[in-house]
Amino acid sequence: MTRRCPPLMSLGQLHDLEDSLGGETEACKGFVSNFVDMWTGRFQRLSTAIRTEDLDGAMDAALSLCAASHMVGAKRLEQCAEELIGMLRTGCLQQASMALPSMGRCGRETVHRLVEDYVMRA
Repeated sequence: MTRRCPPLMSLGQLHDLEDSLGGETEACKGFVSNFVDMWTGRFQRLSTAIRTEDLDGAMDAALSLCAASHMVGAKRLEQCAEELIGMLRTGCLQQASMALPSMGRCGRETVHRLVEDYVMRA
């Protein structure tokens, strides 16, 4: 069974995050900006752990990416991370390695959209 491809991001989820921060849009934008700034490092950490067959490190990095993606409404990236976690849980490092390029593309697209559609909006 193929999973439905979710949208890159959910503005509704970002608005929920704003509400949970007491309606502080700037605080939420700061949180999203931190996510954007940390994307490259998070992905490199995950890639390195998979390449060096550090299963515990890969799982930690994937779980962190999944949770952070959820918090900023990065739906498609969250799904990619969930699928990668499934691969890691079964020890399929080769399969996880093959999934990295598409996850990287998804992450770059997500970061771009978060900046364009949320952080930079008036």
